[in-house]
Amino acid sequence: MTTVTNKNETGGDVRLSGISKTYDNGFTAVHPLDLTVPQGSFFALLGASGCGKTTTLRMIAGLEEPSSGTVHLGDQDVTALPPYKRPVNTVFQSYALFPHLDIFENVAFGLRRRGIKSVKKQVEEMLDLVQLGEQARKKPHQLSGGQQQRVAVARALINHPKVLLLDEPLGALDLKLRRQMQLELKRIQTEVGITFVHVTHDQEEAMTMADTVAVMNAGRVEQLGSPTDLYENPRTTFVANFLGTSNFIEAEVDSKSGDDIVLKAGGGKLVLPEARCSAPTSTGGKVLVGVRPEKISLTHADEAGEIPEGRNRITGKIADSSFIGVSTQYVVDSPVCPEFEVYAQNIDRDPRLVPGADVVLHWNPAHTFGLDATQDIDAGTEEEAAV
Repeated sequence: MTTVTNKNETGGDVRLSGISKTYDNGFTAVHPLDLTVPQGSFFALLGASGCGKTTTLRMIAGLEEPSSGTVHLGDQDVTALPPYKRPVNTVFQSYALFPHLDIFENVAFGLRRRGIKSVKKQVEEMLDLVQLGEQARKKPHQLSGGQQQRVAVARALINHPKVLLLDEPLGALDLKLRRQMQLELKRIQTEVGITFVHVTHDQEEAMTMADTVAVMNAGRVEQLGSPTDLYENPRTTFVANFLGTSNFIEAEVDSKSGDDIVLKAGGGKLVLPEARCSAPTSTGGKVLVGVRPEKISLTHADEAGEIPEGRNRITGKIADSSFIGVSTQYVVDSPVCPEFEVYAQNIDRDPRLVPGADVVLHWNPAHTFGLDATQDIDAGTEEEAAV
């Protein structure tokens, strides 16, 4: 069970209590979970296809009936309410705009359907919010994909829902537009101040926009927290691999030194802050030592003596390197970890750091995290997902 709450304001929270979904064929898409989305937050459900994130969203919307549990929007139990009676609106990847109506009338549609005659002021305010006031009399096909998506958001927001649900809303856009729309959606959410629940498989999208991210895996919430916390302090190999890239070293607990754990790995020693270890730390116990590629420095073996004391270090040989503009990505074969990845910013490139060179990899122990060694090292990687 995973819960996040805002103690100051619960009146408009989205609360899922013991909610689950099992289909007639016996497949469980969502295992029982407790989830509280604080009012006014930008909340992301992140995970690969089939992890249960869209099913969870659809249960909030009323488009899917839960097998167990309840859905509350604020103090109202909406579990048995049909979608049109819930104070929510949904924006889908397919914008579903009416092609025969201009942008103004697309946005006004919900108001007119409710019998509201005077819509001009509200529609103009909403078009200004999404920065499309000058496009009001164009048809959807005359707008770019990003503009069409903003129209869909405006049409959903004009009905003043308590919660806006976004189901892979940027999936049809190219990379540059997607990044622009990430900033746009965050700006809009901040301005209107209502709760956004956003489903995505795109890690960058979730990390860029959301205040809180729930990483889902096989119908369960694997870990929940701020983007920074999830990236810096993953509690499982799945989260560590799914959010970026991680290097893992299999190590054994040797001793404790103050607030640190000293580990044995491949004949050498590594230091890990005990507070950053979610595995048992008894002497002789096994730990997966994790470190992100960008936290590591690469030094040619000839200059190993210049590395400052107190840093974790391992030796290896460069197997491959790729120049990608802002950084060079190295793959290093090491006795303690094959295919160790290092991302080095291209500031002062050492011309000796080429495939075949002997190197020392070193990093601040504070950037190390420790996980239970019984987990699958490859969980959450693209390679594992392809199997």
